Amino acid sequence: MKLSKETLVIIKNYASINSNLLIKPGNKLATIAVGSTILSTATVNDNFDKEFPIYDVNEFLSALSLFEDPDLDFSEKYVTISQGKGSIKYFAAAMEAMVVPKKDIVFPDAEINFTLDAQTYNMILKTAPLLKTSNVSFVGNGSTISLVVVDKKNATGNAYTYEIGTTTLNFKINLLIDNIKLMPGDYDVSISSKKISRFKSKTSDLVYYVAVEADSTFSD
Repeated sequence: MKLSKETLVIIKNYASINSNLLIKPGNKLATIAVGSTILSTATVNDNFDKEFPIYDVNEFLSALSLFEDPDLDFSEKYVTISQGKGSIKYFAAAMEAMVVPKKDIVFPDAEINFTLDAQTYNMILKTAPLLKTSNVSFVGNGSTISLVVVDKKNATGNAYTYEIGTTTLNFKINLLIDNIKLMPGDYDVSISSKKISRFKSKTSDLVYYVAVEADSTFSD
């Protein structure tokens, strides 16, 4: 089989979340961060016929990149990556060494909902290092929802604020920017008072679940 460019892009994104990746039969991929702070699922264009654990995804991608248009032949213990007369035998990892999702997330009812477009997400990534912070907050004041990029430990620190929606609730939801490892695109965002958020792509079956920081506050 050949992997589509779209599948390779998702696998590369997943490598930023966890170096482990368990390929399962079918067209679904999933990954989870070592600390369980991020979980993502995606439906891809390719259909896999075997389970295959990859311990170092970046190494696997580097092996693929040695060929312009590689074919992949999965077996139980290894995958043969080949083109023309050349090939690489890349061995599967031991399952006991893998950190992979154990079950699907049942997302609770969400009290907070808004859209995060690609341009606004990029602004978060650009302003955070400028303002020397690792956090982004989503703040509701009973009327509007704003995202705020600021050092939350510095009450007088410089801040970037952008209004992104409306609400009747009061809350301050804090997320670590390092936990928001999104593919480029627009997302429907839902946040539950049970301290979990969901970023759902508007254009594909790609979802990220991100843990909410413990110091977040929520009130009716």
